Amino acid sequence: MVKIEDKKKKFKGKKKVKSVLEKKAKGLKLNKIDRKRIVKVCIFVKRQVFLNQNFQIEEKAALKSQVNKAVKEALEKQVKSTSIFDNDGTRDSLCSESSFGSQPAPKKKSKKVLFSGELEHVKVFDKRVHDLQIKPSEASPGRGILRSPLDKKAKKLPKSVKVVAEEQEVSAPPKKKLKVSAKKVTVSEPAEEEDNLESVDEQTGADESLIDVPKLKRKRPLVVTKSVKEQLLNMPRQERKRFLKELKKKRKPEGERAHKCKILWEKIRMGKTPKAEKDEAIHELYGLVKGHAAKLIYSHDTSRVIECLVATEREGIINNLFNELTPEIVRMSKNVYSKFFVKKMLKNGTKEQRDLIITAFRGHAPTLLRIKHAAEVLEYAYNDFANAHQRNDIITEFYGKEFIIFREDKIRPLSEILAEKPEKKAVIMKHLDEVIGAVNEKETLRLSILHKLMLDFFENCDEEKKTNLLDSLKDKIPEFIHTPDGAKLAIKLIWFAPVKERKLIVKNFKDLSVKAAMEHYGHRVLLALFDTVDDTVLLNKVIVSELANEMKKLIEDDWGEKVIHYLVHPRDGRGIDKREIEFLSEGDSNPHSKKTQKDRYGQLYAGITENLYPYLAANFEELVFEANKSKFVAACLETTSKFDLFDRQVPSDGRKACNQAVVELAKKDFVPMDQEGFHIIEHQSGNFVLMAIMRCDTALPEDERLSVALAEGLTKQQLGGWVTCNRGCHVLLKMLQVGGPKVVEKLKASISRKHLDGYSSKGANLLKAQLDGKSTKH
Repeated sequence: MVKIEDKKKKFKGKKKVKSVLEKKAKGLKLNKIDRKRIVKVCIFVKRQVFLNQNFQIEEKAALKSQVNKAVKEALEKQVKSTSIFDNDGTRDSLCSESSFGSQPAPKKKSKKVLFSGELEHVKVFDKRVHDLQIKPSEASPGRGILRSPLDKKAKKLPKSVKVVAEEQEVSAPPKKKLKVSAKKVTVSEPAEEEDNLESVDEQTGADESLIDVPKLKRKRPLVVTKSVKEQLLNMPRQERKRFLKELKKKRKPEGERAHKCKILWEKIRMGKTPKAEKDEAIHELYGLVKGHAAKLIYSHDTSRVIECLVATEREGIINNLFNELTPEIVRMSKNVYSKFFVKKMLKNGTKEQRDLIITAFRGHAPTLLRIKHAAEVLEYAYNDFANAHQRNDIITEFYGKEFIIFREDKIRPLSEILAEKPEKKAVIMKHLDEVIGAVNEKETLRLSILHKLMLDFFENCDEEKKTNLLDSLKDKIPEFIHTPDGAKLAIKLIWFAPVKERKLIVKNFKDLSVKAAMEHYGHRVLLALFDTVDDTVLLNKVIVSELANEMKKLIEDDWGEKVIHYLVHPRDGRGIDKREIEFLSEGDSNPHSKKTQKDRYGQLYAGITENLYPYLAANFEELVFEANKSKFVAACLETTSKFDLFDRQVPSDGRKACNQAVVELAKKDFVPMDQEGFHIIEHQSGNFVLMAIMRCDTALPEDERLSVALAEGLTKQQLGGWVTCNRGCHVLLKMLQVGGPKVVEKLKASISRKHLDGYSSKGANLLKAQLDGKSTKH
């Protein structure tokens, strides 16, 4: 009751409405029931409109038949008195109008039509017509030319209208109801205008529209009458399915062959197929493919059939298939499916076949690079299989057509070519600029061919074009630093970039610094950033902090370790190759770097110390016994030398933690030549680290010296037992030389001279001389 009263109150004072539509028109609120009623009313209205349209169509058709009949009778009477054709065989103006008694014939509205040279399938939607015979049309397509506006008043001759359906709607068999569209309409003139009027009337009758079937490109379309469409609408499902299957066979002549190939392919693929049956299926499959490979290779399913034959490793079959498909190499490279056959032949083919494929690309390289799938094949051939001369031929094709026709026997960089022929610089730069502008926005930016072209362009173009190239690539530098040419280009772009662009380049490495540091060529770009960018706060925030958080991953990686080593020891020949140091030093003269190397490297080193030394102390045993990492550990714990570019200070807490880790390793029982594992003083890498760290003790305060930590942390028996090993004697000798008085005192008390005299190794002899007070150089 409350709800009813609320509703009465709600509508109080408002006008009553007669229907839901009136309620909606007045803007009143509609409930769920009202909305359902509106939907039902709309559906009813649409049905009535549809029925009215059909009724109007029937009326128009009846009127048209009456008009045609009247025209025929009038013209027959006129033929008896005078001919309706002139001497030249053309129709007289009597045909342009028709009269029915004294009243003019009703004019039919002009209908806009679309003309097409090649007709597709023609489909009709009238289900009321039954029992029509299917027979092909004999009408010719005609001229298909629209009349001029001046002829609109004239009576048009009857034409056969063809409604062209789209290909996609017939290609698949329908499930419940055959749906076809009539979007394209074509008009064709009667086949022969000299025929009698009866043929004209017949053309405008039952065969007014023609039905056609979708066709493949470059194939002659199948033209059938419109009654095929009408009969398809009334066919049982199975019968319609068979009919469409026949049409599909006509549209795809290789369909049946492809089906047989796929059956055999599945038999070959199955592991449970016996070897004898598999061999027989392979030969049968090759028999089906032979001579038809050029047609089957471009389809998504049959291309895999041919790849299956290549995977069987039957030399005769592979060679025959390759010879058959050799003329199609360039075209296959552009196709999304057939490109895999070309790549398989590059990988598994003979040297002659690879050379033939690369030779087939001659003259097509600029075009192939612009196509996604073809660029992938060209890159695969260029990067993995082409020799130096073939690579040079591919690259020089992008310099212009002259270099395609006239190949050079000698491999020369672009700078030498331009120095010899300076008049060709403008043409070559223009070609390179067009190629780079066309493909650097696509996925081809990751290809090494494009990196080489961009590097050649940047090294030889003017300042304006360098700026344009920088503007187009400054946001994408992390995408092409994985190749040598790409990394070199990125470094030169960093050197050339102003301060603002450098900051943007650094920001683009966010979340990518670790990945770049672990790449063979990409880590060089980070080194160039460390050398060049003055905004060390931004570098520490974006790059160095990411590296510090992934310290374990980087130090275990060969290239990542070089980056950390460079932050600790910039331009150190022990960490990177000297040729890389020479190349990086070329960027020191760039005009946009103002900060000194001492300040820049010192601030970057400060950003990594917080994570570096705790990691070394926690993983000292794993690192010190590995030959490749022992040098890194020793370099991190060294003091500043005259070769360093900045004053590097190891944090006191970090050094003490590392010294304590060494002491814990040295406390282990020393067994000379232990088969289970060498002691740290006897291990080659461990002994190297101990000696390298203790060399720096003289420059350190006493509480940070390793010699003091060993003397305090080990017992006399442990220290005295080291004399049995040559390397142990060298460690004790170094402790006597760099340690303080407390260290010397404890060592003399620990070493038994009688026990030491029983050994004659080089280390033992030097230790004896040191204990006797004789100075020794060690």
